[in-house]
Amino acid sequence: MHALLRVQVIILLAMLPFASYGQGQNRPFYDYGRKIHFGFALGSTLSTFKYEFNEGWYQQDTFLTFRQKRYPGLTLGAVADLHFGELADLRVIPTLIISQRGLTYTLLDSTAVKRDVESAIIELPVLFKFKSERVGNHRFYVIGGVKYGYDLSSDAKGRIDVNDPKIAISPHNLNYDYGVGMDLYFPFFKFSPEIRLSRSINNVLEQQNHVYSKYFDRFQSNFIYFSLYFEG
Repeated sequence: MHALLRVQVIILLAMLPFASYGQGQNRPFYDYGRKIHFGFALGSTLSTFKYEFNEGWYQQDTFLTFRQKRYPGLTLGAVADLHFGELADLRVIPTLIISQRGLTYTLLDSTAVKRDVESAIIELPVLFKFKSERVGNHRFYVIGGVKYGYDLSSDAKGRIDVNDPKIAISPHNLNYDYGVGMDLYFPFFKFSPEIRLSRSINNVLEQQNHVYSKYFDRFQSNFIYFSLYFEG
């Protein structure tokens, strides 16, 4: 397991015993005493591309296979949470994502060629959060919405290096997100572990006329987020 994922698991396991379930409610008016709360998020992500070959792939005599490898990434975000009564929130979470996707092409002679895609994405998710009734100091929730992201490291407009061509990815990302989580109420803050899936709406492949790109019709960015939220 990646070091960041281990840190998240340690934080989660360390926090759980301090969520007092049998000694009254911590912050009983948290969800309707104030209209808006702020916080921050720390997390990790796994990302891949959903891809589609074009007809040229099935006619070419260059590659045997194409496969991907997930690398853990880092997410850092700020949270603004607006309450609509006790059971529904609107959340805006500006986030920085550092991610890497490993692409491997196997040639006819079984030689493997790697073309990794690294991204530094600034994204703005707008999410609706629907919560269960609170029981003691915890409640469960589901979350979903849409987001826009801009990839600061995109080389879509860069020049093609004929000796070392790269996969060019559009800087613009449109996604829909959905996930589940749990709110744990402490005396001075709320702690929320969450898992969320993000699925791309748009094609992020910038088509270029080189062998590593021309056999694909589209790439779509998919992410899995493991997040820990701390809100005051």
